[in-house]
Amino acid sequence: MAGHDDQNTHPKDANVDGGFDDLSEVTMKLSLPRERRLRRVAIPTVRVVAGPDMLHFASLAPEASLMLGRDEAAGLVLTDASVSRNHVLLSCDDQGEVTVQDLGSTNGTSVNGQQVSRALLRPGDHLEVGAVSLRLDLLGLDEIAHLRRVLERLHAAGHDPLTGLHTRAFLADELPDLVTRCDEAGAPCTMIFGDVDHFKNINDTWGHGVGDDVLRGIARLVLLGIRDTDAAIRYGGEELAVFLPGSATKGSVDVAERLRRNIAGHDWARTAGGLKVTISFGVAERIPGESIKAWMERADRAMYSAKNSGRNQVSAADVPGVDPT
Repeated sequence: MAGHDDQNTHPKDANVDGGFDDLSEVTMKLSLPRERRLRRVAIPTVRVVAGPDMLHFASLAPEASLMLGRDEAAGLVLTDASVSRNHVLLSCDDQGEVTVQDLGSTNGTSVNGQQVSRALLRPGDHLEVGAVSLRLDLLGLDEIAHLRRVLERLHAAGHDPLTGLHTRAFLADELPDLVTRCDEAGAPCTMIFGDVDHFKNINDTWGHGVGDDVLRGIARLVLLGIRDTDAAIRYGGEELAVFLPGSATKGSVDVAERLRRNIAGHDWARTAGGLKVTISFGVAERIPGESIKAWMERADRAMYSAKNSGRNQVSAADVPGVDPT
């Protein structure tokens, strides 16, 4: 999911940060015959798709149940005020089929826009718990593990309090060592520099609260779409940078294009009615011996080239002395 180039009636089973406390318990309940098949297992998983709890998730094992609500004992805690303390119960049968049951909530439960008291929840369906939007998907163990690591990164000490990304301190404290390690290994290192398109208009139209939600959402979509070894920082305001050690220009352009598509294709209307969000990216592979300052300036110029070409695009930086044609 993140390679380049291409959660209470059973509280011990799940937690608010994402699924089962022990993935080996899942595999035992699924009665898998061979360890090598683990990554092909499809586990029913509900994930928050918008708002402050975006990406928080929980997985269900066969013959297990899961309560969603504001109560701290819920299998998946949803913090929005529209959610009742014990709002809805999800149950998974021995065939992996998931049923949703409203628990007499104040603001109701809907599946794909239709209010329900009890209903079948199929993969791809949207579940509305009060005002909180979730989606049911079938995920592999590797995808669930990646989601958990993304949430851990978002809550790491010293990260930007709004987005959960690294702060600009990364540029002085960690980037030089990253570059040195790449140089010593003879490996490429590429930077993706991004700027949210028409962000001022988002703030002016929907307010700064929605603007903050957009930045949180973009940060989560970015971390979901990169490797654990890549570093994403909030450079300033609506600008961000991603550093991809070991990745050259072509693979990094592919990553930037995937991030661009995921951001543009995200259902932002669940954050605010009529909201659409796009981003422009510039990609620059570091030239051997190039200073970090010069490298970042090339990525910045490439980003502005994407802006000047119509926005919602990815542009690769020119290499000095090389004819781009």
